[in-house]
Amino acid sequence: MLKKTLLVSGIALAITAPAMAEQRTSAVRDNGFSYNYGQLAYDQWEFDDEWDVDVLTAEGAFELDEHLFLRGGLSFYDGDFGPGDLDGKQIYAGVGFHTPLQDKLDFVGSADIIYDDQEYDYRVCSFGVCAEDSASDDEIGFELRGGVRAAVADKVELEGGLSYYDLYDDDITLYAQGLFKATAAVDVGARLLFGGDRESIGVFGRYNF
Repeated sequence: MLKKTLLVSGIALAITAPAMAEQRTSAVRDNGFSYNYGQLAYDQWEFDDEWDVDVLTAEGAFELDEHLFLRGGLSFYDGDFGPGDLDGKQIYAGVGFHTPLQDKLDFVGSADIIYDDQEYDYRVCSFGVCAEDSASDDEIGFELRGGVRAAVADKVELEGGLSYYDLYDDDITLYAQGLFKATAAVDVGARLLFGGDRESIGVFGRYNF
């Protein structure tokens, strides 16, 4: 029941935010946030107390106009899955939308298609005889996000919101991200997912085009 309530709230926010923005911020055309970038990230993923993997990701975004941008990424992961070893790769691609809500505050939403391909190696023992075995699986799913991005200081941005994720199993989580502008083109940051069966914490470096 809680997940359904959160999902309905997130969808309502995504639908009403652009209208709110137009009503409140007709004078704010662009907050100057970059939606053209490439970045490298390291994360630790945990899922439903089963997955526990280290992840390397190359990802980026490309702005199409003043509101729409494309986004995508490629991840490679390796770690534990129950009593065995799990490794795999994940590819996502999607579209995002942003619009000013007020000065230094944007609404940001995105919809991604995700392809995941994994292999599970484990040890099977029967009557005192053990052997190595493996299994593989792949899945196509999606993720929807809606939240806000804010400039809280000259060189600091914060972002957070709600994520609905459907890959192998569905889950609703909160996400948050902090970003520090090291130079005019380079940012460093940290991010996390929490509040659901899927949890993640990571760091990244970003180059803005």
